[in-house]
Amino acid sequence: MIYYISDSHFGDERVMRLAKRPFHSVNDMDDTMISLWNKQVGGTDVVYVVGDFAINNQTAIKTLKQLNGQKILILGNHDACLNEQALQYFESTATICTIKDGVHSVTLCHYPLLSYENSIYNGYHVFGHIHNNPRDIATKIIPSLPRHLNCGADVIGFMPKTLQELIYLKEQTMHV
Repeated sequence: MIYYISDSHFGDERVMRLAKRPFHSVNDMDDTMISLWNKQVGGTDVVYVVGDFAINNQTAIKTLKQLNGQKILILGNHDACLNEQALQYFESTATICTIKDGVHSVTLCHYPLLSYENSIYNGYHVFGHIHNNPRDIATKIIPSLPRHLNCGADVIGFMPKTLQELIYLKEQTMHV
């Protein structure tokens, strides 16, 4: 199975406050997200981490050792802090890539894109970065774009989701 999540920001108290995450502490946030991840993801599953994994190397390594699945990192703006020691826990890294998930083409980039590979051929774009920030203009535009799927932890329940689950969540927000 293939899963997606972005903006976990493990160990980051600042993001916890800014995104108004419903946790009592950073440890509570991290422990909850690790538990939810491992309930969802099995050992042979693949998880695309679409940027902004952890606050620093030490937190990244400690967390990655606890998470199920094969992890692939799509680099986000907060991932520059990760060095080779942490990056070795990922199968690979990229800034942007397009994969096949079942019959669907999926372009992965930390940032929301208006146009992407196969966008005119019913491909999907899975991204993060904007969290649940109502001040980001992308937050206003994305709801009208049916194949743009935000996999930010803040908007998907703090656990990796499949493409079908992301599509379902998108459809629910489009009908509100």
